[in-house]
Amino acid sequence: DDEFLELHIRNITGGTFTHHVFNEMKERDILRIKGPLGTFFLREDSDKPVIFVASGTGFAPIKGIIEHALQIGIQRPMHFYWGARTPVDLYEEPLVRRWTADYPRFHFAGVLSETPPDAPDAADHARGWVHEAVLAQHPDLSGYEVYAAGPPAMIEAIRAQFPAHGLAADRLHFDSFDY
Repeated sequence: DDEFLELHIRNITGGTFTHHVFNEMKERDILRIKGPLGTFFLREDSDKPVIFVASGTGFAPIKGIIEHALQIGIQRPMHFYWGARTPVDLYEEPLVRRWTADYPRFHFAGVLSETPPDAPDAADHARGWVHEAVLAQHPDLSGYEVYAAGPPAMIEAIRAQFPAHGLAADRLHFDSFDY
């Protein structure tokens, strides 16, 4: 929907901007926003299946790419892995589950890093680090294209480990949330 700009903002303790957003900003306040400036977008000329990897609010840019792919009718299989600490941190899971129901080539796995295995609201999720969940299900990445967004530690783990599993450097696209 080109009429709206959607922001996914995590409240960072001590963060100047997030403190303003969560504690001081009022409806109709004016914000000046610059961007996008990067190269994180869907490569439509590829025919390779896609693996999306997000952690936390890294879901925001991944969501935009997935919605674009679905809108243009992409026929490639898409696998989305979303890492979070707890089930509540998968804040748009109902939307992602609708994608799974509506698009047979779309697959989703939520991965929780800080939730006990016996937690009642987490039964449908894997445990551990999201990049490790990807490798457990896709040990050979040579036939895939990967899009990853989230904190620097996750991006660096992917950049360090995925090439050893066959992922070509030109098939890894990422947005690292440095702040």
